[in-house]
Amino acid sequence: MVVYGIKNCSKVKKTLIWFDNHKIEYDFYDLKKNKLNASTLTTWFKKLPADLTWDMVINKSGMTWRNLTEREKKYADKQDTAIKLIIDKPTIMKRPLVEIDKKLVSLGFDETKFNQLFKNKK
Repeated sequence: MVVYGIKNCSKVKKTLIWFDNHKIEYDFYDLKKNKLNASTLTTWFKKLPADLTWDMVINKSGMTWRNLTEREKKYADKQDTAIKLIIDKPTIMKRPLVEIDKKLVSLGFDETKFNQLFKNKK
């Protein structure tokens, strides 16, 4: 399992603490230190769980979104251009993003979702 995020993000911190408290092993992928690639994003978007859509990966309430130009915001309208936007500005992703076996399974801190995903770990 990989948790994608930024170390100083409050929701990422909350998620990592939750995983640590429940003894759930994870690797952390720091979006500020490591670049994402189109292949990873395309794979996530092709294998989304029923409760998620590709455009939910973009955090439209965060500071990165607010600082985009109107032209850049239009990139979020289509999946292929949104992938380029996320690669160029990875902090635009909703965080944390949890991946299991190369499949996106959760966005943001969602204790209910975590309990469902890891019920056998308790």
